[in-house]
Amino acid sequence: MSARSSWTGPGILLVLTTAFISGVSTFVNAYAVHGTSSAAFVTVRNIVVAAAFVPIALVAMRSLRAPALRGVDWARLVLIGLIGGAVPFLLFFYGLQLATAAGGAATASFGYRTLFLWATVFGIVFLHERFHWRVALGATLLLGGSLLMLSLTSPIWTNGTAYVLAATVLWAAEYTVSKRTLKELPSATVVLGRMGFGALILVGYLSFTTQWTTVARFTGAQWEWVGISAALLGAFVAAFYPGLKRVDLGVASAALVLGFPVTWVLAVLLQGSSFTLYQAAGVLAVVAGVGAVVGLAQLKEAWSFLSRLVRPQGDLA
Repeated sequence: MSARSSWTGPGILLVLTTAFISGVSTFVNAYAVHGTSSAAFVTVRNIVVAAAFVPIALVAMRSLRAPALRGVDWARLVLIGLIGGAVPFLLFFYGLQLATAAGGAATASFGYRTLFLWATVFGIVFLHERFHWRVALGATLLLGGSLLMLSLTSPIWTNGTAYVLAATVLWAAEYTVSKRTLKELPSATVVLGRMGFGALILVGYLSFTTQWTTVARFTGAQWEWVGISAALLGAFVAAFYPGLKRVDLGVASAALVLGFPVTWVLAVLLQGSSFTLYQAAGVLAVVAGVGAVVGLAQLKEAWSFLSRLVRPQGDLA
């Protein structure tokens, strides 16, 4: 087994797992922010996730014998926190709140699913990732499939859509900076930088806008939503950043589009949303698009790694 296979296989599995988590999160968060300040909710939730990653990052840096952080490392981590762990969360949740109220949560979610387009371009331009014909084919399938999955009865554009799109571009930029930073730092350190500095910025924003009184008025149900959303976000970053360290940004971001079918399935099963053949075809197109971008060879590597994981070498059955 080559070193590349041992590196890529788990990376692919991690980003595919992240896609599932992302789909569940998008569905859950539409409910989580209902009836409260999205900024207050995001701040408290992100503080919880950042606090959870403090011991994880410390253990990772010690066990991997990571070098001391340089000035440029601190600068990158602060930037990652600003454009990944703070501003886009405010924009996204506020936009999702507006879009949900207007009945356009699905189309706003589609805006977020265009993240792979921005990230792929950023990866090619700034990280010098290779452009392959599979990327063009995959992008066409992903975009077309996502469009087919939209409900024709939902508003195409709401006041919240622009906020979601702005957050999407910022996250694509942050993933680009994070991918570069992951070459030199452990993924847990990058995650803590994202969530830790992001949480500090959010605390400052909440203090400046005098919204801490909103947190004090959280009900028991709202604190439960904070816990659920924090668990999902923690799982997202715990899976995505180690995966991003191992695979190209374009591949990792394309895999995230699989979250859109997950959100749609949950909406059909739990909300009684529409189910049409066009939408089913959209799901198949998205799956095919992810497969095209990832590539058959890398999918085989992921499958091989998973097989070894679930069937230890000592198992002779």
